[in-house]
Amino acid sequence: MNSNRLFRNTNNKMIGGVASGLADYFQIDVTIVRVLFVMAIFIPFSFPIVLFYIILWIVMPDIAKQPKSLEERHISS
Repeated sequence: MNSNRLFRNTNNKMIGGVASGLADYFQIDVTIVRVLFVMAIFIPFSFPIVLFYIILWIVMPDIAKQPKSLEERHISS
């Protein structure tokens, strides 16, 4: 696992920056995370993915609201 912190990336967002932040954290392409979120909406789970996304949107801090040094370290890594 990497040592980066988990943030919403509102610089590369479609809705809330959750998928972009998860992609940055796991160091994968953001398109893959977005496609997985969309596919998960249509798969019946006991826990709705839309609710999960909203919870992540609320809980994950926004990287744009962090001090510049933290934001620069996150983007450069």
